[in-house]
Order: sequence, then C-alpha cells, then structure tokens
Amino acid sequence: MQDEEASTSNSIVGAVTHSTVVQVRDAHSVVVNADTMRSTHLSDPTHWPLAREWDPIAAGVQRARSGALDTGIPPYVDRDVDGELCALVKAADTAGGLVLLVGDSAAGKSRAAFEAVRAVLSEHRVACPAAAGDLLPIIDMICRADGRWVLWLDDMDAFLGPDALDQNVLAVCRRLRVPVVATMRTSLFKIFHPASHKSSPSESVVQQRARIGARVLEMADLVELKRIWTGPELDRARAHNDDRLTEAITNNGLYGVAEYLVAGPSIWSEWQRSTGVVGEARGPALVAAAVDLARTGLPGPYPEELIVDLHVHHLSSQGGALLRPEPLPEAWTWASRVRFGATSPLLPAGENLWHVFPYLVDGVERLIPCPPVLDVVWPRAVEHAANTDLMNIAVRAAEAETPVSYGVAEEIWRPMSAEDHPDAVWATHNLGVLCEANGRDDEAREFFERAAASGNGSAAFNMAVICKQSGDMESARKWSLRSTEAGYAPAFFQVGFDLEDQGRLDEAAEWYRRGAELGEHRSATNLGKILSSTGRENEALPWYHLAEQSGDEIATYNIGRSHHVAGRLDSAEHWYRIAFDRGFAVAAENLGVLRWTLGDHEGAAEWFRRSVEAGNLDAASKLGKLFEKIGDDDRAEHWFAHAADAGHMPSLYALAALFHRLDRHEECLDRLQVAAADGEFLATAMLGDFLYELGRVEEAVPHLTSTAESGHVNSAYNLGTIYANVNDIDESARWYRHAAESGDAQAAMNLAEVLFRSGRLASAVWWVGKARALLTTSTAAAQDS
Repeated sequence: MQDEEASTSNSIVGAVTHSTVVQVRDAHSVVVNADTMRSTHLSDPTHWPLAREWDPIAAGVQRARSGALDTGIPPYVDRDVDGELCALVKAADTAGGLVLLVGDSAAGKSRAAFEAVRAVLSEHRVACPAAAGDLLPIIDMICRADGRWVLWLDDMDAFLGPDALDQNVLAVCRRLRVPVVATMRTSLFKIFHPASHKSSPSESVVQQRARIGARVLEMADLVELKRIWTGPELDRARAHNDDRLTEAITNNGLYGVAEYLVAGPSIWSEWQRSTGVVGEARGPALVAAAVDLARTGLPGPYPEELIVDLHVHHLSSQGGALLRPEPLPEAWTWASRVRFGATSPLLPAGENLWHVFPYLVDGVERLIPCPPVLDVVWPRAVEHAANTDLMNIAVRAAEAETPVSYGVAEEIWRPMSAEDHPDAVWATHNLGVLCEANGRDDEAREFFERAAASGNGSAAFNMAVICKQSGDMESARKWSLRSTEAGYAPAFFQVGFDLEDQGRLDEAAEWYRRGAELGEHRSATNLGKILSSTGRENEALPWYHLAEQSGDEIATYNIGRSHHVAGRLDSAEHWYRIAFDRGFAVAAENLGVLRWTLGDHEGAAEWFRRSVEAGNLDAASKLGKLFEKIGDDDRAEHWFAHAADAGHMPSLYALAALFHRLDRHEECLDRLQVAAADGEFLATAMLGDFLYELGRVEEAVPHLTSTAESGHVNSAYNLGTIYANVNDIDESARWYRHAAESGDAQAAMNLAEVLFRSGRLASAVWWVGKARALLTTSTAAAQDS
C-alpha cells in the first residue's frame, strides 16, 4: 500500500477527494453553509389549490419559449424517471414521506415533480410555502384541518434548518400521512448530502442547518433527473410535434431539452455575445454585476442602486468609455426584457429590487477556468448582508482565494470567533483553514487548537494533519482520536488508514467500519478492500454497495471486480460500466479483459481504446497485446509505441519484444538502450539478453553482469552459458550458481555439468540432486496453477 500524505485544505466548502482491489487514499474537506429565511402571508387551507387545478407557473415551473399557442408551458414529455417518481409519490401518500427530485438547474425538475403530483394526487390540496418561516404554520394548519394534503417544496434547500424543515417535521408529515414532494439542484444536494454531522454543545446555526439537511436527505426517497435527455425521451418529445420541442431537440446535446425550452442557453449566449459590444455594453454589465452578487452568497433581490454602482467596474474591465455604452434606461430595458415569452436576465422583485436569472449564475460557475468575482464586489456584498448571510459570504470569499476575498472572509470571521458569539467555534475553525491556506501556520495551529478544545472534530482532524506533516506521529494520532470522539467521520477513515499502513488490518477494519456507519464512503470502500483481500468477498460486497450509493467510483469498480472474480460476468460488466461512467478509467480496461475472455476481440479492443482515451496507459499495453494475439502486428506496434512514448515501461518492453520477433533488431536495441541509459533495470536486462541472442556477446556482457549482480536470474544464466562456451569454468560456475540459488533448475543442472568437467564430482552430484528437486517443485507448482 502506498501512503499519500494528508493535507489540510484551503477549501471551506467542498467535496472529499479519492484514489487488483483498489483502495481510497487520504483526503480532507470541510462543509459549511449559510442560512436564508423570509416570510410571507399565509392563506386559509381551503383556498389552497387542488392538484388537478394547480397552475404550473405558481408551482415554480419556469416559463418556456413562446410557442404557437403562446401558453408559456409546452406539452409535457414523459421522462424516464416518471414511473419511479409516481410510484414513490403514491407510496408517500399511503405512509407519508419525502420524495426528492434532484437535478441540475433547468433540467425540468419542477415540471416532472409537478406532473407526478397532478397525476397521482389530483384530489389533494397543495400546501406551497413561500419561505422557510411559513412551513411550521402550514403544518399546524394541516393538523387542524380535515382534508387530503400534499406539501410542495420546490428548491427544498431554502426550507432546511431549525424551526423549519427537519426530521421532526417529516415525522409529523408521516404521522399525518401527508406526502412531501420536493426538488433540489444537484450542486446544493452535494453540499448537504456527504456531510456526517453529530450534534454538540458548540454547534453553530450554520453547522446545525448542515446537519439537519443531511438528516432530512437520509429520510428522503431520491430520484435523479438528468439534464441531457435520453433517446427514448427524445423520441417521445418528437411525437408531440410542438415547434418548441422540435427546436429544443435539434439543440439537445450540449444543452438538455428542458433548459433550452426555458430559453436558458439563448439568454446565456446573448449575454456572452453582448459583453463588450460597442454601444450595447452597459446592459450586459448590469447583468454581470448581479451575477457577481449572487456568486458572493448574498441572497437576492438586489437594490437597483447597488447593481448600478457595481456595473461600472464590469464596464471598465471591458473598455469603459471606449465602448460608448448606451444610456442607463436603455441598459435596464435590455437587462429586464423578457425573451421568448419565458424569462429575462434580470427579474423584477419589487420596487427597485432585482433578482438575476439563476441559469446565468450557474453558467458562469461552469466555465473553465471560472472567472473570479470582482474584488470590489465582496465588501459591497458585506455592506448589504443581514447577519444571517455573513457566514455564507465569508465561505464564498474564502473559496475565491484572492487577497481581497481572503481579507473579507477574515474580517467576518474574526468578530464571530469571540467566545460569546453563537458561531464562534466554526468561525475559529475557518480562520484556521484560511491561515493555513495563506502560509500562516502558527496562527492556523492556534485557531485549530481553540476550535478543537470546544469540541470541533474537523479542527482536531486538521491538527492531526499538521502534526503528521511535521513528523509528530504520536500527536497526530492523539488529535485523530480526539476528532473521532467528536464524531468527525473523516477521522475514522484516517485512523483506519494509518493502522492499515502499519499492517494492523483487524484494527484498521474496525475503524473503517465505524467510519462507514457514519456515512464515510471511503471507509466503506477500504473496509471492503480489506475483507476482499482476506478472502471474505461476500462480506465485502455490502460495504462496497454502501460506498457506491455515495457515487464512489472506486467502490463501484470493486463491486464489478468481485463479480468478475466470481465468474458473474454480466453483473461485472454492469458495474464496470457504471464505474467507467463515473470516471474510473481502469473499469474500461477490465471490461476489455472481460470481452477478450469471452472471445469478443472487437468489443475488447473498443473498451481498451476507451480506457486509453481516459488516460490509462495499462490499457494501451493490453490493446497492443490483443492485436499481437490476433496477428495484427501493425496495430499492436501502434498501441505499444503510443504508451511507450508516454513513458509506460511495460509497453516499451512489449514493443522491443515485438521488434525482436519481427527481426527489426536495431529498432529493438535503440529503444532498450535509451531506457537502459535512464537506469531502467528490466530494459538493461532485455538489452543484454537480445544482444546475446544476436551473437553480440562482447556488447551483451556488461549489461548482463549489471543485472545479474542485482538478482536477475536470466542474466545470470546467460552469463553462465557465455563463460562455459569459452571454458572459463570459475566464472561459468559462479553465474550458474547465482541462477540456481534463485531456483532455476536448468542452471543447477548446467552447474553440475561444469563442476563434473572440472573434476569436482561430489559437488556435481549434489547439484544434480538439487536440480531434480527444483524441477519437481516447479512441476508441482505448474500443476497447482
């Protein structure tokens, strides 16, 4: 097992990173979120709409491009998940429960969930809170009133937290048999879902909300809606013969049909094209300012005056007065004009207040590289933030990693770190992360120690990492154990990893088990790895499946490998495909091996090729061997050379052997000489062997001697033969003895012959016996295999 040093991360919000059975390596992350609430007027439950009469726009479905009937809502196209979604909604109606549809922005989540509610719960009245503060009063109304209800939570992340949606509210809904149907964007789902939180006296409001969100997600029946439509979905869309659908299908690929329908790509393209255009630059700059404000974590709507103040900086970065920007009223007209009867870049939210179209925010954050928020925006966002928004803005600022944004984050967290502040522990922890990211190690350690002393498991874990990096392994273990006492799941993984690195597998397995039970998927993967390596494959599979549910590609691959080893090839192929789709290139290599085993050379070549394209050079070597096996030496040479040129030594050796077999000796020797000059041991050995076979003994001897002295048996054997041929008995005996003592039966027999010729009969007889014993052993081993 090769260790990889753990390191603290300057990412405050992020995902855990990962590494035959394959094992996960060290990693670390911290997840922090911010809370946002608003309230609205509540109506009488008898006035809530029946699902069959419910307006999709009121439900949160975005308007689509205008069509021939100009209704704003095109015909619904059945999605592949509809059957599963409707079944879960029906089950939730029977027993209560939460059905959550997860997908990217503008993937069609709200429409699919809306149609499921209308199809399954047509006679239910829809409770549709506008804000988190409305939720408990609505639940109270449902408790008091007679009727059949469904609770609708579009963008459920806005409703999570204390005094809003938590496991207790869901328990009440289950008791009342009230189904809860919700949607959530994938980016936000990932923030809540991986967290393993444990309540503690020092828990901040932000951490409490993150923990509550994780618990709520654990109770949900999840359905994932892909933004890119499948072939059957596209076929069903074509059958509607709707001009908007036809246009969206034509553009499906980079964009999904649903996002194209709501004009997202068109508005995005228009905005990108208009930036910096002479005479029309101010409108796009207003939009850019609002997008930047959203990216700071400041919730909208935004005052018109603030957007105007900030847009000047975007305009200046594009050329300023040289662009001859249009007057401000014309710019606002451009930014707020409704496109395609669907939506606009800036959306009115009251007098002089504006929201920004979320698709544009997501679009900017998907860019590679992602452009930074302008430095001037961070302090202005802080000026307009409520106290409840500050933590989220500080988190986003720290993520931005600019000197100004780091300064803004520190200015927010320093006052929060005071002992009497409710968010003191997490602010102190985050100051530690920020200082560590900026090379202020002594300050980082001070902040981590303070936070850890208050029971913060993540801070204790970061202390363990710092100690490990400085070589203080005893203190590192102490801090890791302290982190586990606080229930911080990654610490259980790290303790297990360190024990496994010491060969203490039983102890490591127990720590991995405890981490896996807290939802740490890396712990589940490595527990499965230990069980597999000790022959307990059936025990390993459930842990791999647990990790796989978190999207762990390594665990997914290991499931396929387990089935492969057991001969369940159909199941192996299924899981390998999923692992490859999740980005694990080795899975495609194993799919190639599987297809080759079945005699499907064409299929094997295709999977090997896909694995190579994903960056796996081992698959290039296998692809070369496949073509060599079927007699296609030209393509074998191509793939061996492809990998060898990239530094893959097994492919270089295979290429050299191919050249040697094809009598292209100079090409063979040239390749090996370059590698041997770089110190490649096996290349030196092969070079000696091939030179010897070609009769170039004088050139071969230095290479053979070098590798024989380092234990290469074949080189020693060849040296024995070379010296025997020139009657150098002592040197011949010396090298045959080297090879024979390493288990080469033929070398032992040749040594006996050399000794016999030199008159050393007793020694010769002994080596004959040794040769026979070695031959018997090797024959038995071959039969067992």
